[in-house]
Amino acid sequence: MRTLKHLTFCLAAAFVATGCSQEDNEPQTTVKKGTPAEFTMTINGGTGTRTITTHNEENRTISWREGDEVGIFAVSSDGTQSNRKYTYNNNEWKAVSVSDAITLTEGTDYTFYAYYPYTANITAAAASLNVLPDQSTQGEGNSSYDLSDVLISKVNESTYNGDPITLNYSHAYAMVEVLIAGDKVGDTAPQKVVLKNVITDANIDLTTQIITNTTNKQDVIMSYVANTENTGTYLSRAIVPEQIMTQGSTLLEVYGVNSGKNYTFKAPKDITYPQGKYFRMEVTIGQNNAGIKFPKGDIDPWAPTPGIDLEGEEIKVQLITIPISSLTDIQNDATADNIDVTKLNIVKETIYNTNNNFWYALNNYSGETLKEVSINSLENAISYQMDQNMPAYSWFKTGIGYHCNLKEIAGFKPGYYKLTFNLKSDNATQENPVVLRTIIRSTTDKEYIGLNANKDVFFTDNTTPGKTYFDFTLKTNDWAKEPYTTYINFKKIGTYTGGTTISDVLADDEKIYQECEIKFRFNKEKGGNILIKDVQLEYIDESDLPQ
Repeated sequence: MRTLKHLTFCLAAAFVATGCSQEDNEPQTTVKKGTPAEFTMTINGGTGTRTITTHNEENRTISWREGDEVGIFAVSSDGTQSNRKYTYNNNEWKAVSVSDAITLTEGTDYTFYAYYPYTANITAAAASLNVLPDQSTQGEGNSSYDLSDVLISKVNESTYNGDPITLNYSHAYAMVEVLIAGDKVGDTAPQKVVLKNVITDANIDLTTQIITNTTNKQDVIMSYVANTENTGTYLSRAIVPEQIMTQGSTLLEVYGVNSGKNYTFKAPKDITYPQGKYFRMEVTIGQNNAGIKFPKGDIDPWAPTPGIDLEGEEIKVQLITIPISSLTDIQNDATADNIDVTKLNIVKETIYNTNNNFWYALNNYSGETLKEVSINSLENAISYQMDQNMPAYSWFKTGIGYHCNLKEIAGFKPGYYKLTFNLKSDNATQENPVVLRTIIRSTTDKEYIGLNANKDVFFTDNTTPGKTYFDFTLKTNDWAKEPYTTYINFKKIGTYTGGTTISDVLADDEKIYQECEIKFRFNKEKGGNILIKDVQLEYIDESDLPQ
């Protein structure tokens, strides 16, 4: 599709029809031989335009592109010439074959239905014309965005007198446009802009022009529109069927701005993406805010929209994707083959080599046992008690843990991660505190340079030279008012949980980032139950580390 203010084309079939297609749901007889049809294509009453692509508000139209395909139905008392495909080639439209050419007889009444892009195996009364979930792809011909911009046309019954038939197309769906700007966006376009959880599939009755959405929803990756005239602002578009985005639902996610940060934006009220109209969102990601605006305006041929503002939130890469509050019960004697991600899995040894992310309790390893372990549904917490006679800080024998498959975490990258959680014990006082020790361990390729083949590795804190364990002290028997917090450097590792040599991890070395576990264990000779909840492990910028 080439950009053009306006252009008119004639559709002239060079073939004489000798037959017609048969459709079960439409009247069928032998179509009489006649004159090759001639059509004029317009959109919204304009002159030869069909869709919206350019960033110039005075010129948001494009012309037909070489290779474009439309489908046309011609219905008369003599029968239906069904879904005839015409292709734009060398500045003219041609039927794909002699039998596909539409022929008309003067003095006969005809009704016409037409649409873009051509799709096989549809009827005029039931055309399934869906938008593409990834509208960012661009080939040599039409982009996935272009092919999602469904156009429909209907000419009511009239007597054919030999004049050209005007097919006035209109947009079947809505166009959503997002303009991103702000002092924290950066010098390059966002990596990806996504419309969230939108209906992508619809059925169109071309005879009535009625569009019925399905219930199928998915994310749509928007098409980036290059803008060489205004650096620092970035434009994206997508086509979706008309629909309402309800208050509180996520409208938009923007990825890869401001040094790799991601942002999400929610609807402050019910928002409509309207059929045949233009809906614009202006996103500002600045020093003090991330917001989105729906400005007023009239951009022909789209109707104006009311303006609203809303705040956006940064999307954090979260390694713990299963909250403790979602756990329903415990599962005894769990193995790699029967992990239940909805439960706390009781295991006798650490489980690796699984794609699952899950919570577990390591119990009865080398004869050491947890005295009690359960899900406290009232507190939305894991509750456990260790034997007072266990060795101090024996992390590999017992404790509560979370297994994380780093390869399956969207957006995972080496760097600093912020660990937060809350603790409670029924046996912690100022005089008799309870100490909980946390480690984050990773498996590694046996050939990883500099490491013993039999050793795992442990990520360190953000100090120099760094340590591979993190101790937290409880001095009361109630939940802390503020979460316990520490920062872990996933670019530095040690080979022991005690005194160890700290090594840098190469940024591009994937051998170290396979599966990891975070494990909690409190020290010996401390009775009573300990409860843990609200565990999060999320990526942060190095600039956000506390001094």
